[in-house]
Amino acid sequence: MTLIRRLRKLTAQPAFRAEPLNVLTRAAWLTAASAVGGNPTFHLTRDGRERMRAPADLRYTTITAFLLRDWVEPELRELQRLLSPGDVFIDVGANVGLYALKAARLVGPSGRVLALEPGAEAYGHLTSNLALNDYGWAEAMKVAASNAAGQAVLHHVPLGNDPQAFSLIANARAEDGETVETVTLDGLIDRCGLDRVDLIKIDVEGAEPLVVAGAREMLARFRPAVIFECNAHLNAGGETDAAATETWAMLARAGYGFHRLRDGAFTALTSPPSDFCNVIAVHKDRRPPFVLET
Repeated sequence: MTLIRRLRKLTAQPAFRAEPLNVLTRAAWLTAASAVGGNPTFHLTRDGRERMRAPADLRYTTITAFLLRDWVEPELRELQRLLSPGDVFIDVGANVGLYALKAARLVGPSGRVLALEPGAEAYGHLTSNLALNDYGWAEAMKVAASNAAGQAVLHHVPLGNDPQAFSLIANARAEDGETVETVTLDGLIDRCGLDRVDLIKIDVEGAEPLVVAGAREMLARFRPAVIFECNAHLNAGGETDAAATETWAMLARAGYGFHRLRDGAFTALTSPPSDFCNVIAVHKDRRPPFVLET
């Protein structure tokens, strides 16, 4: 039944619908490589300019990155509609670097990418992937964005035994963790000499409100667009959308409106979605970096 569920989930992916033979070929290649401990290099996008490796296993991060490439999320697939040459992009919860790599190519040498990843395992893969590419304007930082600078425990939530599920939010299922440095996004303004920020992506498994709380100055000063995850984290109380709802409310108070990308179209939202997706927040005084569909 597990295999059947996985196959059904795979065939429902946009990447599979668009390129079924390619995805099936990749699945066979990945299975064979993992069986012998291989760690193949692959291209994130069709044009082949971003090279990366995923961990040599069959966990969630590896499977999605290797099989789906930049089809993993619609915002990643359409990132060129959100970033331009010269932009500054902050990837909060960069994991192995999918967003950071594509963003670095899009903003080019006149832009800048800060990829924040606190987990030791994921950070190792992130730095290796950046090293595969000649993107000197992309910087990996082994820190967790939060509401205060200091230290915190990054809880190892055992969801698929995969670092993509690790979180600063305590979870009853997490039996271990690692101590990590925390920073605020506001603190990065002086620390990294930022004079603009155009887009922030936040994927931190329920700690999104902490990130936004530590970014009040950055949001008010630069008014960047913000991509944040909705309905993605099961906290200790079993609620699935509390973090997204709180993040939405905080950004709304800061003057942001909300949008969603689905089937290639950006549409305005009036309330947090009830399903698993990303939300794109744009300040009311900034023109959206995309055309809204009616």
